[in-house]
Amino acid sequence: MFCNRMSREISIEASELTKTYYLYDTPADRLKETFHPFRKIYHRSFDAIKGVSFTIHKGESFGIIGRNGSGKSTLLQLICGILQPTQGTVAVHGRVAALLELGAGFNPEFSGRENVYLNGAILGFSRKEIDELYDDIVSFADIGDFVEQPVKTYSSGMYVRLAFAVQACVEPEILVVDEALSVGDVFFQQKCLGRMRELRENGTTLIFVSHDMGIVRELCESSVYLQKGQLMYCGPSYKAVQRYYNEDHRQDSPEDEGGTGGVPEIAFTGTEIWRQNPTEKPVNADAEILSVTMADKDGFPSMKAIIGETVEFKMYYRVNNSSPLHASVSLRNRFDNLISCYGTYLNDLDPQTLPAGSVGGVAFQIRCDIEAGSYTIHFSLSSPSHLPNRGTTVDETPWLGPLTVEWDYENKKAPFLGMFALPVSCSFEENQET
Repeated sequence: MFCNRMSREISIEASELTKTYYLYDTPADRLKETFHPFRKIYHRSFDAIKGVSFTIHKGESFGIIGRNGSGKSTLLQLICGILQPTQGTVAVHGRVAALLELGAGFNPEFSGRENVYLNGAILGFSRKEIDELYDDIVSFADIGDFVEQPVKTYSSGMYVRLAFAVQACVEPEILVVDEALSVGDVFFQQKCLGRMRELRENGTTLIFVSHDMGIVRELCESSVYLQKGQLMYCGPSYKAVQRYYNEDHRQDSPEDEGGTGGVPEIAFTGTEIWRQNPTEKPVNADAEILSVTMADKDGFPSMKAIIGETVEFKMYYRVNNSSPLHASVSLRNRFDNLISCYGTYLNDLDPQTLPAGSVGGVAFQIRCDIEAGSYTIHFSLSSPSHLPNRGTTVDETPWLGPLTVEWDYENKKAPFLGMFALPVSCSFEENQET
């Protein structure tokens, strides 16, 4: 799969990139294969990266996302020249500064100062050039007098502070960051993200790997989504993030593949955040959910909202056997706490009954009176019960998202503080006797 975008000066170009490892059950099998007179094969092949192609342009911020074991770190090492591809090519145009792991390239016996100069030399800078940058590097790292101590005495946070400071302050042409910032506190993360934005504005190409989808969506213009070493999607970051969250639970949309996969054409509104995978249809279900869309308060496709704004989700479903149905939507926060579950039953609506073969829809308007953060969303159809708060699930989606709720706490008065807004009224009273 090949990913290409607008015509600009190319910074990195990968073509059919493949990295294959030979796996042996025992070390002796490696020797047997090496010296076997008839070249008997004792290994099995494993493709950490397979046939990946993409283009990154100069000054572009580019994300690489995927679950653990998807090949992200292998791809970065191929880009940085640490690994050589088994097949394909990767062309890098510019000086690369890579932060792939904590303290990579540091000598634990050297002081922080000595390692600054060592890393600068590795990056191709002269001692005079590092002299000019040294104060900025030490100021950014903010590790105080520890800069004169051996780095083997550093905490993991101090390691990454100094390592990132060296890479960021030398203003490389290409900066590669692999999940290293996760060890820093929130203040250091903010400083790093601010610095990466500055580098991007100054023309540095940024390649960023993280499991924090909020940062990827905010920082990166485009992203690739890897799954088991294969490139599943390349394009705008918000779409790549959607694919990441909906992994293995949806098929490619019609605009991606030119087909509907058995789902009838519907006048969808908003952005489609989930679509049924026809290979995973419910067996003998009375109804099946076809897709879910979301729109912001103005009716435009979006997965973001400001606190207090109303967003709309629409769930479309096909009826297989005519029977009464209720629909519900649930939200969980990033700590996996259930924030809300609401729907037609709790809203005192009668269940909907449609003839078999027809397509129905349910619209959910949700006012986001919840704290800023990322939320996942779940939709379900259920048949009613004669018992209160009971029902039998007919079909449901996976947890989808993220829905990002935002607020500028630094510059705006918050509408409330806490996880959500309760309907509280208050007033001052005067002339009370004590």
